[in-house]
Amino acid sequence: MEDYINQISKYNDAGLSISRLHDIWLRCRIYKNRGSFSSWREQLVDAWLELYPDVLRQEDKKKIIKNYENYMGKVSRSKTRTQIYFNLINLQQFLRGLQDVAGKAGVYADENEEGFD
Repeated sequence: MEDYINQISKYNDAGLSISRLHDIWLRCRIYKNRGSFSSWREQLVDAWLELYPDVLRQEDKKKIIKNYENYMGKVSRSKTRTQIYFNLINLQQFLRGLQDVAGKAGVYADENEEGFD
């Protein structure tokens, strides 16, 4: 067992994480369009769980966690379907932003940069 202590895994989960997030966002769209708000919410929880290890590597992790809790609280306190809908949209936008911060979203380049196609 001691032989494994100094070894580093060559396996990188980032690509699989991006794939899992992609699947989550697709399911979110389906549940949003169907009006299945509880299923949509559960998918957003799954997105949070997928992004959480990346959140823990951020300098402002406590602020991010607090923001997530605030969004979830707003969803939980929603009184009407309209409120739930817009609070879920806000939560999803927040999580998509976290995906960008984690580097698991699109890669953007300035068209003036070398190699821009």
